[in-house]
Amino acid sequence: MYYVTRAAQWVCSQLASQLQGRTAGPPNGCFTISGTSSVVRKKIIIFDLDGTLTKSKSNLDREMASLISELLQLRYVAVTSGCSFMQFKNQFLSRLPKRSNLRNLFLFPTCSSSGYYYDRRRGRFYRAYSNLLSEHATKSIIDSFETVFAKIGYANPRKTYGPVFENRGSQLTFSALGQRAPLRLKQKWDPDRKKRLRIRKFLRMQLRNFEITIGGTTSIDVTRKGINKALCVEKLEEHLNADLKDMLFVGDALFRGGNDYIMRSTGVRCLQVSGPKETKKLIRRIVWSGRNRLLPGT
Repeated sequence: MYYVTRAAQWVCSQLASQLQGRTAGPPNGCFTISGTSSVVRKKIIIFDLDGTLTKSKSNLDREMASLISELLQLRYVAVTSGCSFMQFKNQFLSRLPKRSNLRNLFLFPTCSSSGYYYDRRRGRFYRAYSNLLSEHATKSIIDSFETVFAKIGYANPRKTYGPVFENRGSQLTFSALGQRAPLRLKQKWDPDRKKRLRIRKFLRMQLRNFEITIGGTTSIDVTRKGINKALCVEKLEEHLNADLKDMLFVGDALFRGGNDYIMRSTGVRCLQVSGPKETKKLIRRIVWSGRNRLLPGT
């Protein structure tokens, strides 16, 4: 509830500032990679997945996997995404070098509505918490999408690749071209996000008790109210006994309506990147900054 309240307070400040003809800055600032000199000593680095560490629903490339493995020797690393844990395993975990220090890795699928931590004794990740959607809630969400589609005259593409709706347990995801659409097609469908922002605008009127965010290149994610990426900050604070000042969030969707936007309300420093290439520059900068080991036992 702390983060829900804090997020609500910040959104109100944003609206008030707009009425005064200015834009309020996020807590602690939201900056670009050119201003990273003050963050290389952050102990906990939180990443978005799609568009930040990888291209949309694409596997972690070899260079990124190696960089993350190096970072795990020096820092705690968390990854939060709208994808399911199964997708995390296929797209991310399976690509990391075997030598990777998974004890320092924390995964938050479905916009942090669930969390997975590494059990060293058993040698695997376990689900630490979850916030599942009920069957009734899932049906209500899909019905609301259909109502909005009819209202705005939205027609599904002639060809889709896999299911358009996917129940990820704690999140319902709409993917306009289907879950298995080729990246080249997804990148062309809604590059300026206008289609999804319009759908989201009307969905918010239908689903007042849910969080609705834009993710990836063609997706809209829906979770229970108060369940969003910001929840991972609270969970990391509790589990690692950490302070906000020790954390950095890195994402590509910090714009209003994006599924990283809520992170700007947490008090954690936020870094906007344009994609994996820019993220690699940041990780190299942290790894090469004297290789300071800030974590006990590393």
